[in-house]
Amino acid sequence: MSASRVRIERYVPAHREGFSAVVSGGLHELGFSVDAVLDADLARPEEFYDAIWVALDGERVVGCVAMRRLGAAGADAAGEVELKRMYLLPAYRGLGLGREMLASALEWARLERVRAVRLDTGWDMVAAQRFYEAAGFRPWGDRTEIGDGAPRCEKLYRLAL
Repeated sequence: MSASRVRIERYVPAHREGFSAVVSGGLHELGFSVDAVLDADLARPEEFYDAIWVALDGERVVGCVAMRRLGAAGADAAGEVELKRMYLLPAYRGLGLGREMLASALEWARLERVRAVRLDTGWDMVAAQRFYEAAGFRPWGDRTEIGDGAPRCEKLYRLAL
């Protein structure tokens, strides 16, 4: 696989099915099922996120990342965003595309004058933790999300901008 064939673009509703397939596949790879509560965004991501990017190989969605503003949960989250749905199909990993997608998301956050970016990753996702730490994110806590299915235990990260 060649990274030069893949381009990072802003999401449009025509990417919805591909976005959902990439995220669903990533969840299954991690041992999770799509959860009606925790993954409600997959039906209409444009209604859940303030900005979304997709990695496209031709017209096929092979990766994604999304950002949503925080703040409604309390004053401590004002001016912060949450990075979500950072996934790449296995054949496209190790090509620098993850760094490129993350750079697009962080550039948007800086242009929007966001003061910090938060994210979560699974406790057993050591490669993802190393990736985020190399980008400057620092551990910030943990949480367990409860939906209709199995709970998801997550390690939280934060990057001050």
